[in-house]
Amino acid sequence: IIVYRGEVGGKARALMHEWRQVFLPWSSKRLHGENKSIRDFLAIAATFSVSHLQLFTSPSSGTSLRIMRFSNGPTLSFHVESFTLREDIIANQRRPPNLDHAVWDVAPIVVLNNFNLAQNRPEVQLMEATFQSLFPSINIQLIKTNDIQRVAFFHYDPDSNTVEARHYYISAKAVGLSKTVKKLMEGRLPTKLGTLENLDEILDKEGAWSDTDGEGEEVPLNQPFRGAKDQARIKLVEIGPRMTLRLVKIENGFAGGEVIYHGHLEKALWQVRDNASKVRARKAEKLKRRAEQDSNVAKKRERVQEKIDRRKQRRTEAENGQRKNPLEVVGGDGAASEYSGDEE
Repeated sequence: IIVYRGEVGGKARALMHEWRQVFLPWSSKRLHGENKSIRDFLAIAATFSVSHLQLFTSPSSGTSLRIMRFSNGPTLSFHVESFTLREDIIANQRRPPNLDHAVWDVAPIVVLNNFNLAQNRPEVQLMEATFQSLFPSINIQLIKTNDIQRVAFFHYDPDSNTVEARHYYISAKAVGLSKTVKKLMEGRLPTKLGTLENLDEILDKEGAWSDTDGEGEEVPLNQPFRGAKDQARIKLVEIGPRMTLRLVKIENGFAGGEVIYHGHLEKALWQVRDNASKVRARKAEKLKRRAEQDSNVAKKRERVQEKIDRRKQRRTEAENGQRKNPLEVVGGDGAASEYSGDEE
């Protein structure tokens, strides 16, 4: 579930909608969460097998992203240092890719870089596990190469302590074909096809290479991929959005709990222990109040049910008594009295 809360600008809303597309088909494109509380999302998480809640907000310091794992946490809070939308990325590309519906039918492959360095702190490993768990696992033995359409790339920079998030489309071109043949394989009509006398001349023009043949990397193929059988030229084309994230805080619960990491505060060991004890005390007090409330509600329901049962019992006794003596008049309190009319 990916939603925004509070007052956010148009750019932040567009970022939220494009970030949803990164997780397709396992995210909702049309979910409206303006009038929903976190408790509402928590209630439906188990029903729809939802693993995470991602929340965009725009406080005074800028756009923020909270990633919360249902239902026991942890919660990672990021500050969005910068972001670029898809339209801005495509505007700087010479040949933007033509994306069809099949691109969004399979989840992207996740690539994590620089998260396993020896000098990394424990929170970096938690970030790695969180980003990995946002996407479904892939069975290498069963997946087909044609199902691999996109790449979600996360790069950790230890110098700036930021995470670069990128979204790529995997472009594949056949190797060893002329520009005209490539256009025919892609379903496009070559512009100079009318100058040829017959189709044999298409294969004779082997010197007319495409200007993109030098881009990408040639890789061998074990399975056919996008029309190529033995070898293809693979290139990653960015399709957005692009984000630079800085970790601010980690809490060990869902949308709260003990703060186990804070990017702006450094605490001594005794302060961490004291804070943990306070969090546990508040949680125990909350559970105690909840238990008392549940007990009071149960007692109130029992009293109401007893009152209803007594009323039903009096009504049943009055009905039985009236059947035995139809001349008796039953009052509002269930008491019966003998009726005697005045004789004329």
